[in-house]
Amino acid sequence: MSIPAFPTPEAAEAAFYAAFEARSLDAMMAVWASDDHIACIHPLAAPLNGRAAVAAGWHSMFEAAGRFNVQVEVAHQMRDATQVIRVVREYLVIGQETEPRPAILATNVYRKDADGGWHMVLHHASPLQVGGSPPSHTPPTVLH
Repeated sequence: MSIPAFPTPEAAEAAFYAAFEARSLDAMMAVWASDDHIACIHPLAAPLNGRAAVAAGWHSMFEAAGRFNVQVEVAHQMRDATQVIRVVREYLVIGQETEPRPAILATNVYRKDADGGWHMVLHHASPLQVGGSPPSHTPPTVLH
């Protein structure tokens, strides 16, 4: 299987979360770099290193839940010519749940490959202990 080259890190990230929601292992692994220099850490889990381990981890997660809905907010990003690090808050609704779970803080790292395409090389997610309320659809109150 040929791995597509994403034109931007944002396109790779959009494909990552679309694959997550679709529970598509093929689409998920198309987002990741094709070499073994990748790692994924699911919340409260051990690191998965290399393509085989990362694929097995996502396969296990996709088999365990009926569906996923993910809202993502970018909290911070750092960019250079060949690498982008995006820190995001993920709000997941899993299976038949109707409300998002408490936020998960994730670090997504994308690398620009020799062909000029962008791929994920790291996804590290962990529970957010503070400031993890679901995104509000109303403007914040101004205090001063």
